[in-house]
Amino acid sequence: MSGQTQIDFESLKKALRRLREMPVPFEGGCMCGQFRYRCTKAPVWSGNWHCHACQKLTGGSFSTAFTVATESFEVLQGTALEFEREAEGGSLVTTIRCAECGVWVYARRAGRPEMTSILAATLDDPSNFVLAANVYVSEAAPWTVLDASLAKFWKMPEADLPPQTP
Repeated sequence: MSGQTQIDFESLKKALRRLREMPVPFEGGCMCGQFRYRCTKAPVWSGNWHCHACQKLTGGSFSTAFTVATESFEVLQGTALEFEREAEGGSLVTTIRCAECGVWVYARRAGRPEMTSILAATLDDPSNFVLAANVYVSEAAPWTVLDASLAKFWKMPEADLPPQTP
């Protein structure tokens, strides 16, 4: 993999526009049904996260998640297990799993408490979900094949995007 962020801004804007048109409210939850959530606003970002932490947390090559405003996210029911870890740059990230089945449902970064990242596989109806980018491609597993139509961010998007990008 080349060590460059590769962004087709028009494709990225189109994907994010479609993502932000996701019908609301929408709901999701864990595998056993004990932990449930609802979102009242559409996501503002989505991506496959290839960082080593996400690989370890999922037991797979990456996690697929979307980000919503925390104010629009509501836990409807369930008991959670929280795991706190230090992310690159020193920010603390809390991952929340169902206390019964262990499914990773969502995460929050201490540096951005206004945003909540939700695992896409927890959506009740993923048919309207739109994937926008691959993130942390610098840490992607060697067997991972990246979708060429998606933007590729070498690290975190905030560090890679020029200031004028929406």
